[in-house]
Amino acid sequence: MPDILLYIDPTAAGLGLQMLLGGIVGGLVTIRLFWGRVFSLFRKSGQETEETVATSEAPDAAEEEV
Repeated sequence: MPDILLYIDPTAAGLGLQMLLGGIVGGLVTIRLFWGRVFSLFRKSGQETEETVATSEAPDAAEEEV
């Protein structure tokens, strides 16, 4: 069986480490930016938020008509 000698150049190891850490940080930033959209998929229903928005807009519309 032949001897397999592996050598990892320090520059290549540093580059690999940077790629790994960059991927992790990039994934965390992506999750942070889109957390609201992801979390909205698990909410009970979207009708509650629509009713809340409609209720909050109704007094403003009534004041403008007067």
